[in-house]
Amino acid sequence: MAETWDLSLLIDTSTKIFDARGMTGHHLGVEARHLPDHFFIEYVDPENRGPFRRRLVKMAARKLEIVRVRVMTRNEGSQEFFATLRDSPTEGKWWLMLAASLRDETPALAALERTGLAEGDEFMVLVESAARQLNGEVDLMQVKAEILSDQSAGKTSPEVRKKLETEFNEIVSENAYDNIATQPQPGEYLLLKDRAKPASEVMDQLSAAAERMSIPPAELGLAAKTMPMESLNGDFSQANINGVVYDLRHDPTKPIKQWELEPQPESWIKPVIRGAAAALGLKPPKTDR
Repeated sequence: MAETWDLSLLIDTSTKIFDARGMTGHHLGVEARHLPDHFFIEYVDPENRGPFRRRLVKMAARKLEIVRVRVMTRNEGSQEFFATLRDSPTEGKWWLMLAASLRDETPALAALERTGLAEGDEFMVLVESAARQLNGEVDLMQVKAEILSDQSAGKTSPEVRKKLETEFNEIVSENAYDNIATQPQPGEYLLLKDRAKPASEVMDQLSAAAERMSIPPAELGLAAKTMPMESLNGDFSQANINGVVYDLRHDPTKPIKQWELEPQPESWIKPVIRGAAAALGLKPPKTDR
């Protein structure tokens, strides 16, 4: 572990900075006294923001001790730093410690990885973090592909179904804001969508993937709905976000009981993320509203 750190930033779950110490002017191009109210995630290399958000959740839950993160620096461009979290006296805030090099590189380091779909509770924590950072100026989007649902399992061969689902997983993740996306059940995706990205762009990519496999649109059964996060009026609590997710997923043409009886995949609730939610002071979202 590093004995000294180049930067120390007091942050919350959205990475909003409340205090800063160290060589911030040299590395970030902003003096420490001017950093409060900025968001650290905005200094992270755009290609690394999704993975870093995921690691931050795990560090807060003490499932990771130290990780790598690529930061856009003033003089060196995108530079790799080592990062860890230290407790602060203030609940819901941590000191993010950053060092350009370590004396001893521990085996617990989490290397850069490709970011896939998040688990359900992890997704909710990530949505809250991003919504707070962006003040709600982002959309929550639901995408449904009937051909990938359990009810349509016999319409395509297992090989085609697996290949299509793999492509859809990648397309949804790549189009989500900072890769924040999840799959509540087969044939359904939820993703946080940048306001500047038209929903039709995501749908066109999914349709093209199906067309390459000779799956006609009528058989694909593609549909989407979006909801602006401004509808929460600035209250991005887990309860409110859970309400938005419920409203987005609920089909008003069907009795509520049909939705309540839908079994959730086991992966929708992951113990490590339950721990993360608890560490972040968040209540786990209910799945049986």
